[in-house]
Amino acid sequence: MRIRNRFAIVILVTYALLVLVSEVTSYGTAVVDPVMARIHSRGQIRVGYDPGVLPFTTTQNGQAAGYDIDVTRALAQSMQVAVLYVPTSLDAAYDALQQGQIDLMASAMPYAPEQGWRARFSTFYVDDGMVIVSRGRGRTLAQLSDQPVGVVFGGDGDTALRQRRREGQTITPVYYDSMTELWQALACGAVNVAVVEHTTALGMVTRDPRLQIGGALSFVPYVLVMSHDAVYLQDVVNIGLAQRLRDGTMTRLAAQWFVAAVVACPAAP
Repeated sequence: MRIRNRFAIVILVTYALLVLVSEVTSYGTAVVDPVMARIHSRGQIRVGYDPGVLPFTTTQNGQAAGYDIDVTRALAQSMQVAVLYVPTSLDAAYDALQQGQIDLMASAMPYAPEQGWRARFSTFYVDDGMVIVSRGRGRTLAQLSDQPVGVVFGGDGDTALRQRRREGQTITPVYYDSMTELWQALACGAVNVAVVEHTTALGMVTRDPRLQIGGALSFVPYVLVMSHDAVYLQDVVNIGLAQRLRDGTMTRLAAQWFVAAVVACPAAP
């Protein structure tokens, strides 16, 4: 009799655990992550983007396009939901997430821990800090000393070089008014070393294999942003980003979107 009673207790406990797991599986997402619950309910994830953040987000033929657009489209496919792209200014992004107007913001968003009280962030998927790009071999920070270094006047590269000079390194900046002018100077040999954003350097190297990316002067991680209550969505996004990195999707999209323009060098006199 005691054996039968113990067996009955084991069955009841097992059944109770199964019911509990079933209830958590069925309702836990809605309680813990209302954002993910809404996505499943609609069968659609709403992604905010700023059309003016080339090459990450833009508009082509009236449709959202860019590196971040393709990345989030791949994430939506892995989640087996449709995706709706909602034009959203960078200034309004965090408010739009809090108010439930969008589920995810993707437009080269820098990691902003000060917004952690109302937002969650994906893992870093792009570093767009300032790097050295040069003709021939790659250069280290120390090798910038006592040589001309091309930089856009007033840009982040200029700021990075000024900091190095304040720290005592002797660097001779060569100023250009725009990245277009700097790229032409580097491609045509007017300057052999430049400091540019990492994604810009990737585009330059893709266009001209004689160029090499060297040392980094800063670190600027980009993330996908969600509201603070998107607990489960954050995990799903991070898993999806890791998968896209492993299967080569991120490398393929970088080669597609981070490409410098064709440069016409002036003819020699």
